[in-house]
Amino acid sequence: MAHINALTAAGRIEAASAEVTALREALTRSAGTEHPDALEARAMEAYLAHLRGDHREATVLALSVARILCGTGDPGAPAAIARAAAAWQRLEDGRAAVIHGSELLHMWNRLRGDGRLTPADERLARRVRAQVESLSARV
Repeated sequence: MAHINALTAAGRIEAASAEVTALREALTRSAGTEHPDALEARAMEAYLAHLRGDHREATVLALSVARILCGTGDPGAPAAIARAAAAWQRLEDGRAAVIHGSELLHMWNRLRGDGRLTPADERLARRVRAQVESLSARV
């Protein structure tokens, strides 16, 4: 990860992306998709996709991290959902935004049922719900 961070800091985003993807694939093969190191690599992939301007990939990757953390009951799930929402807000394709926004809302509903949402999470969920409803009316 230090090497990937150094590439990123040097502005070599494409090289960093290739490295982190290879790392995540290797970690997933050896330790499994839900292993913390594989999840960290996937989160870094999402961030680098964001830096490259590939907001759809950033959203999909961030959602996959959030989905796993939400499913395992990890305390980091609300923060992961918020990061996915940040990537989601940059989507330009209305249909994709409705689909991915609905998944965000589903995860928040699940955490709400477990009593794991903070007031800030609730505010963000309300904003996403309003955007999804507005987009759904137009798509």
